[in-house]
Formats: sequence, C-alpha cells, structure tokens
Amino acid sequence: MVVAVAFGTALAASLLTVSFEISNRVAVELRAFGANISVEPKVEGMAGLAGLAELARYLNESDLKKIKTVFWRHNILGFSPFLETVGEIEAAGRSERVIDKRAERVIDKRAERVTITGTWYEKKLQLPGEDRKFSAGAVSVSPWWDVQGAWPPDDSSVAVGGALAARLGVSTGNAITVSGRRYTVSGILTTGGREDEQVLMELSALQSLTGLQGKVSRVLVSALSTPMDDFAYKNPDRMSRAEYEKWYCTAYVTSIAKQVEEAMTGSRARPVWQVAETEGKVLDRLRTAIYLLCAVALAASSIGVATTMITSLLRRVEEIGLMKAMGADSFGIARLFLSEAVIIGLAGGLVGLLASVWISGEIGLRVFGTKLAQRTLLFPLSVTIALVISVTGSLFPIARALRIKPAIVLKGAE
Repeated sequence: MVVAVAFGTALAASLLTVSFEISNRVAVELRAFGANISVEPKVEGMAGLAGLAELARYLNESDLKKIKTVFWRHNILGFSPFLETVGEIEAAGRSERVIDKRAERVIDKRAERVTITGTWYEKKLQLPGEDRKFSAGAVSVSPWWDVQGAWPPDDSSVAVGGALAARLGVSTGNAITVSGRRYTVSGILTTGGREDEQVLMELSALQSLTGLQGKVSRVLVSALSTPMDDFAYKNPDRMSRAEYEKWYCTAYVTSIAKQVEEAMTGSRARPVWQVAETEGKVLDRLRTAIYLLCAVALAASSIGVATTMITSLLRRVEEIGLMKAMGADSFGIARLFLSEAVIIGLAGGLVGLLASVWISGEIGLRVFGTKLAQRTLLFPLSVTIALVISVTGSLFPIARALRIKPAIVLKGAE
C-alpha cells in the first residue's frame, strides 16, 4: 500500500510541478512561432481616408529602445524594425519573347517592380542601465529565416528572396541594380512568407537610399505573455480602476501591446491574434492533459490501495467479528482502518515527494533542457495527495468491514 501511495503521489506531484512551470517554459518554446505584437504608425480620424497620413506613416527609430523600458520589459524577448518601399530591380540576363503584329523580336526586359525591405538581421543594442547588450533583429522575432550565403555585411550588398531570385535567375555573388544603384547579392533568403518575393538590405542602407533616415514603417515584437482568458479580451476603456490595474499588471499580450504603444510616439500596437490565440489554446490543452493524467494516477493508486486493503480485511474477518461481539461499534472499526490509512498515506507521501523531485527534474531536462523549480507548496500538496489516495482507497474496505456479522463469522460460516 505504501508503494501504491508513493507511486501515485510521485506521478501527481511531478505533473503538478510541470503545470506550475508550463506557462513560462512552453511560452518560451512557442516564441518560435514568431512575433506576437505588431507596431505600426497611428492614423487618427479621417486622415487615412483623406490621404493626409503621409507624415504619420513612419515610426521613429530612436524610440525602439523604449520598448525595453515598459513595465513588462523583461518579457520582451526581441523586436525588429522594418522599412518598406517599392522600387525597380534589374538583373542581367533576363529576357522575354514578345510577338507584335509586324515581326517577332526579343525584348531584354530586366526591370521589375518589387518591394524593398530594410531591417536588422541581428543587432546588438546597449540599453540604458543594462550591462549586457540586447539582441534585436529578425533573428529574435523570426528565427526560421534561412539565409543561404550571408546577410548583407555592408550598404553595398543585398539579400534576395528565394522565389524572386529563382524568377530572376540570380544567385549569391551576382550583381543587381536596385532603384538605380548597383548591389552585390550576398545571400538568398527563404522564409516561406512574403519576404521570398522581396529584396532585403540593412535598415540603414534603405534609409540612405530613400532619404528616410531614422524612420521605420513597422516593428514586430516578440514577448512572453500569459495565455488569454475572458478577462484579457475586455476593453480597457470600460474597465474600473481596479480591473485596469489588474489587467495592466498581468502579462497579457494585450496589456504588453498597450505598454509598447505608450512607449513609442505616434504608434499603434496590436497583438498578432493568430499567434496569441494559438499559444493560449496550446497551453490550455496541455494543462488539461496534465490534470487528466493526475486524476488517472490518483484513481489507479486508490484502486491499488483498496485492493491491498481488501486482501488484508479478508485475513482479519474473525478479528473484526470478535471485536464487534465484544461491543466495538462501527466508529471504532472505521477509526482502526482510517488510522492505518493515514499512517500509510504519510509514509507513502514522503517517499513519493522524494521521487517526484527526481522525476520532475528528468522531465525538465529532457523536455525543456533545464530542471524545473521545486516549490515549497509541493510538500503539503504531496502529503495531501497521499492522504487522499490512502483514505479514498480505504473507503470500500471500511464499508465491507462494517457489514460483517459477528454471529456468522464466529460460527465459522461466511
């Protein structure tokens, strides 16, 4: 019975340890999905419809470091600015056959209008009050970007999206002309997204090319966040003061976006809902699976205790019958078995607690690459779990013992 209780306690305590840490651990793993906050210029009123938003369609590059000054700054894992414009790209050797009414002729059609994007691939930033530099750029928000060759090392080089490079017939080391300037292709970029049809270069290079020094079109932010619940979806403008403080001080992706918006002048920050909602659903389902496994472990251990205790009961039928014949009441019989169950539960709980420390450590190392934190709450929780297992498992044997009739037992009949 001690082994059964220890097994159930160890498994349940280990799974609960995982559930305590799963939000942070899984949230870090899910950041591989990409950025979960998009920051764009804020356009108010009818400015956008009236075509008066020319001055408001850029953010200030100087505000980027402010993202790491918000209340949840330690949850900001990375951010990357983007500046986008449209220009012409020319690649040597590209031609197209055109047939007109008079004759067939070959036209050397090299120019094509494409989106040109400037960004940081990986940039180390020195933040105020921080000793270590913060790593920003596309690597921090889009870790799946694959560059064959190298990211542009200087302002004379560009990276070409994989689909565009295949269509133009260019490869690493080729020269191309972008908006009248000659560049060397340092790498071919494959992302599986719209970047595959773009020309990409360092942010400063595109700012110099377009005359937009210090300007960016949008910023993608990757932040650790708490799974969204019903409260997280409430409109902060309609919250009471207490509700707003609770919402603002909880790491919802909505509240982090609000703080980023406040930090960057003239910005509007919105969660990337496809990513945020997916993370919430994954975490909820993992928690549900963990709790179901805990319930199964408790049920299995309780059945083991009940089976063993019934076997013990069958060997003590005559003793129980004699006790009843001598005046023992039902409460005294039940107290006897419950006392045994409590002793077994305490012993099994301590053994299970020690086992859970090792089991949860192995789960952390094998699944998350680091040991899980052991909380003080785990000790009383393990003892409680063990007592629940042992007492629950003893209920059926106790009920069976209370139905024993002394006269029949003492006569040697069942």
